[in-house]
Formats: sequence, C-alpha cells, structure tokens
Amino acid sequence: MKKKLPLILFIISLSCYALFFIIGSDVDENGYLNEPFFLLPLGALFFFASAMFFAWNKINKS
Repeated sequence: MKKKLPLILFIISLSCYALFFIIGSDVDENGYLNEPFFLLPLGALFFFASAMFFAWNKINKS
C-alpha cells in the first residue's frame, strides 16, 4: 500500500481536474456563475500530496 498511495492520489487528482472540465461552468438567469470551483484546489492538494509521498518513498528507499 505504501508504494501505491502516490499513484492513487495522482489518479484522484486527475479525476478532480477531469470532473471540473466535464461538469463545466454556466451562468444562470440571475447572473450567478455556477461552477465546481472546489475541484481545482482539491486536485492541486491531491497532486502535491502524491508528489510528496512519491519523493518520500524514493528518499527512504531501503
């Protein structure tokens, strides 16, 4: 599981970005912007967590 965690986090990150573009953005009749903005910082968080765990595994490789 220790080796698979960076890959799992990276896949979650890619899915967050893909969902952001699949869902898309629109403006309703009242002029409000409706977009799944929360997926962008979540995708970045999962990407950087993936990079940190990958680097940690490479540094502590015994």
